[in-house]
Amino acid sequence: MSTINIESDFNFKLKENKNKMKQKLFTISYLLLLFSTLSIAQTNSKIYKKGWNDLNKNGKMDVYENPNAPIDKRVEDLLSQMTMDEKTCQFGTIYGYKRVIKDIHPTEDWKKRIWKDGAGNLDEHMNGRAGIKPYLGFKEHAELMNEIQAWFLEETRLGIPVDFTCEGIRGVGYINASNFPNQTGIGATWDLDLVQRVGMVTGKEGKAVGYTNVYSPILDVSRDPRWGRAVECYGEDPYLVGEMGKAQVNGIQSAGMASTVKHFAAYSTPSGGRDGGCRTDPQVPFRDMHELLLAPFRKVFTETDVMGTMSSLNTYDGVPVTGSHYFLTELLRNQYGFKGYVVSDSGADFWQYTKHKTEPTVVDAIAKAYNAGLNVRTDFKSMEDLVQPLRDALKQGKVTEETVNARVADVLRVKFKLGLFDTPFVDADKAESIVHNKEHEAITLEAARKSIVLLKNQDNALPLDAKKIKTLLVTGPNANNIKPMISKYGPGLSKVITPLKGIKARLGKEVDVLYAKGCDHVDAMFPKSDVMHIAPNKEELAELNEAKEKAKLADAIVVVVGDDHFTTGEAHSRTSLNLPGHQSLLIQEMVKSGKPVTVVLMIGRAASINWTDQYVPGIMVSWFGGEKVGKAVAETLFGDYNPGGKLPVTFPSTVGQLPMAFPYRVKAWGGQSKKNDPNGWGQTRLVNPLYHFGHGLSYTTFEYNDLKISPANPSVNDTITISCTVKNTGNRDGDEVVQLYLRDQIASVSPFDQLLRGFERVTLKKGESRKVTFTINPKRDLEMLGLDNTWIVEPGVFEVGVGASSVDIKLKGEFNLR
Repeated sequence: MSTINIESDFNFKLKENKNKMKQKLFTISYLLLLFSTLSIAQTNSKIYKKGWNDLNKNGKMDVYENPNAPIDKRVEDLLSQMTMDEKTCQFGTIYGYKRVIKDIHPTEDWKKRIWKDGAGNLDEHMNGRAGIKPYLGFKEHAELMNEIQAWFLEETRLGIPVDFTCEGIRGVGYINASNFPNQTGIGATWDLDLVQRVGMVTGKEGKAVGYTNVYSPILDVSRDPRWGRAVECYGEDPYLVGEMGKAQVNGIQSAGMASTVKHFAAYSTPSGGRDGGCRTDPQVPFRDMHELLLAPFRKVFTETDVMGTMSSLNTYDGVPVTGSHYFLTELLRNQYGFKGYVVSDSGADFWQYTKHKTEPTVVDAIAKAYNAGLNVRTDFKSMEDLVQPLRDALKQGKVTEETVNARVADVLRVKFKLGLFDTPFVDADKAESIVHNKEHEAITLEAARKSIVLLKNQDNALPLDAKKIKTLLVTGPNANNIKPMISKYGPGLSKVITPLKGIKARLGKEVDVLYAKGCDHVDAMFPKSDVMHIAPNKEELAELNEAKEKAKLADAIVVVVGDDHFTTGEAHSRTSLNLPGHQSLLIQEMVKSGKPVTVVLMIGRAASINWTDQYVPGIMVSWFGGEKVGKAVAETLFGDYNPGGKLPVTFPSTVGQLPMAFPYRVKAWGGQSKKNDPNGWGQTRLVNPLYHFGHGLSYTTFEYNDLKISPANPSVNDTITISCTVKNTGNRDGDEVVQLYLRDQIASVSPFDQLLRGFERVTLKKGESRKVTFTINPKRDLEMLGLDNTWIVEPGVFEVGVGASSVDIKLKGEFNLR
């Protein structure tokens, strides 16, 4: 690490400032901070040897410094040299600039702070989250991370590197990185190759700017759409979530980054879908917890080499997960074979004392979590506050040295696997050519396109014919709103193409495009308006009337409605699934105009849009489609792109139907008796959802034929092959998501009505046919939790269904498992 040259930095700033469009620049505020920050010179440059680093500065290659030594031997050697203070420091997180710490660069004061003995990780440092400035360019941020890493190598006694962590569920959490759709939108693509490339981009860009570990993907299974964080989940089906999670993990880690999956465990079904300060008391039976909520985690932990997981804030059956030996050791490590390290969700261990009321003191809470299996503690506190309770627990005999050694070994093992001891720095000069390059930008557009789901297309209302439109009205609170595409768990800044901008760019001067907001996402009385009708006030009525007046001038209308970060997201659960505010009223008024209306749902959760479904012929979902959402929407509206996405969640007709998610136990969605029945009969409720899991239309048509199942009578050790031929029978090229469902006819425990056990998105030119093949491994795909709560595979007949959704089954067959 070289001494920072203030004069050259200043000249560099003045020169680069001439191009204000580039986000590669230091800001003036950064310069002021730079002048006021004491630069740390490279005082131990001799530690960097050819092929190894003399991290403990003793002039010889210790085992832990030997890149060719087995990792376990390196961990053992390093542990033997560490003091207890150094070991306990690996428990701590340094939260980044202005989140907790006040320094951008290392200072002399750092030698007086607790991390003089090292740190587990440094989280979200200078990533631009929450508008924290100054913003650094890609190269400058990479240089900063190299500088900080050099401080830990050179200024701490043993030179243990720090793990640089960051969020990354929509692309890495750094300003102007490649910005992808929310995870539900990615789930709607049903495209595992795409998901792996999204993960690869996330990993490459994160590493390019200096991060080493990304908190992604989220493996929570979204079973209640009222829950605010449903927007962050791939979907409601454990098989879909697990397969997508595997692809994302492999993509991220292929770039040399660690993937930390979250939130383990049983986090996504809080009572009543409530969030915020109520992330407790999940209402899910033990069997369903394992077969539904934990299934994606089990798959990722057993089928990938994932390096991290985040323990969740909630309880299960009254026991805080972060303090549960069952979850963090017996399940995670003993059964699932997890070899990485566990980081707490912010304050999850502390919650045992403050919220769950299961521990009498902070020290008891931290000891309980650490003994349960927690490795690294994260919270919005100073690192001293995070680590000291563990040291107090050691002094009081509540944690043993043996436990400390085991927990620290897990952290060190990951750091060795990442190569941080051997190649601790990134090539900052390459950052500009990696982050948001043309290849990555193209993948953001591909993801936006493939995430779009065509819900309804009555009488081929879509695509719109631009030649028949002279004036188009684009209206709705999300028509020209970039905020849904900006997430605190993804890039904090992004050049987003809104639907309005995308439509204008697509139509050019040939069509006069009008715009009126029409209404806000919520009304003045929200959320009370979720449970009772409240008429628009004067200001709201004025916005609505503007849209009505412009509708009179239009030949067609596109209404873009849905959510923003005030109606969905962390701590933003809902009481209703209807469109919030006066958005439904806006749609109704546009339909009353008599002009052709298309509705685009830019939503973060399933929505109950019964009136819209009844009266609007063309409806599509764009989700929070990332930086290119507007271009993708415009292309789909006007037929340049043929939608092929499928719903990864069920859309209930009403919130009163909840819980309503796929898969479900046999007959759980059964109707009422329609004849005289001694146990009651009648028709008093809506039975079916508005749109089923897996639903999604296309501008073309597909035909399924030639189902083959081999062998017909397999044993539990056989691989079962299921294939069919799919043909594009329409007049457009298009994508079809071929879905495989299995139904266990008889089981010792009431089985699920059907289970998704395979899917493939195929692109077919008009008239083209393709064979699609699925393989079933009975020990993996037909397992169930038996009566004694152990995993078993039971023999019997399994019905096979292949089709376009969970209810649109085109081909049926069966096999008899011996």
